[in-house]
Amino acid sequence: MSLRMEKINSELRKQIMEIIQQEIDDPTIGVLSITKVETTSDLMESKVYFSLLDDTKYKRVQSILDGMAKFIRVHLGKRIRMKFLPQLKFIPDNSIKYSVDIYSKIEEIKRLESVERKDKGQEP
Repeated sequence: MSLRMEKINSELRKQIMEIIQQEIDDPTIGVLSITKVETTSDLMESKVYFSLLDDTKYKRVQSILDGMAKFIRVHLGKRIRMKFLPQLKFIPDNSIKYSVDIYSKIEEIKRLESVERKDKGQEP
């Protein structure tokens, strides 16, 4: 990816996050983070990946964000000067939850190995 596209994606991510925090007053959304933005090279579409603290709300929040996409885009236009402002497509990102789950499993394996060593009389 070019440096220009990285800057565009980074700025879009930052501004979309600010718009959601400052302009959208919907308690249903809860704790939301924009994890990544990927914009097509023709600047026509941006995939906006989001993560939630409550992973049971993804479908509902995605529906809310999709419904607010035009509103968010209008506010982006006021904050960012671009020849073309991309259409926004919101996509759930489970990578944070996946990472936490993997970490928890690794810690559980370490704990079990430690218990086994103690049972066999070996030092941890």
